[in-house]
Amino acid sequence: MSIRFFIIVLLMIFSSAIPPTLAADNPANTAQKSQQLILVGGATGRTGYRIVLLLQEQGYRVRGMTRDRERAAAAYGDSIEWVEADIRNPDSLISAFDGVDRFINATGTESRGADNTPEQVNYLGMKNLVDAAKQANIAYFSLISSGGVTDAAAHIRKNQNDSATWTFKGEEYLRASGLAYTIVRAAGMRDYPGGENGVLMLQQEDTPDALVSRSDVAHVMMECLFNDNASGKTFYIANYLALDPESWREAIAELKVD
Repeated sequence: MSIRFFIIVLLMIFSSAIPPTLAADNPANTAQKSQQLILVGGATGRTGYRIVLLLQEQGYRVRGMTRDRERAAAAYGDSIEWVEADIRNPDSLISAFDGVDRFINATGTESRGADNTPEQVNYLGMKNLVDAAKQANIAYFSLISSGGVTDAAAHIRKNQNDSATWTFKGEEYLRASGLAYTIVRAAGMRDYPGGENGVLMLQQEDTPDALVSRSDVAHVMMECLFNDNASGKTFYIANYLALDPESWREAIAELKVD
């Protein structure tokens, strides 16, 4: 047996043994990913930008939505396409969604400012986004919502500025839209490291005052992007020490469709 033949045999054996997760990163799959244009709303936010980075790492084309393109490019660089749009202005969203395949919305507010209230952003802004997404015929719309929007005690605390009310109305508009969607109600988001604690997923009332890493939220949103088991579902997430850090990936399939 020649050395050349022996090497060929070894290569054949090795290639057949590559785990699916590694085999998926072949050049053909990378090319397919590069053809998918993912729009991220709130891309300059602490959670939104984490999502941008994850998408880039996976080889997707990313378009970041911002109200100030020059400022975003100066702060975060021009490695992605920046589009200037304001979700309160439906006309500005037409170009933002042009050519987009899938959308992740990380915008939101609890502000009491006159022109940036939860009604204007979390509800009317969501309506504008959903309508623009439908017009663009996108394949998928995912939303980072807020924990507590259906919990009575949390509702009272958050409803000092009607945040819970308008956030829930925004969810309802998306659920009734006919779009393929996932709504992730995040617990109190913090900047501690992700991937170290389990992620609890619930579809009943929220765990009060729970926390979740922004990094873990970003990874959940990334997982849901092309996971058919996540479509049509609304669920709450919070970090939970007793769970395996990776168990949430399989738990998505066990959740019920809305």
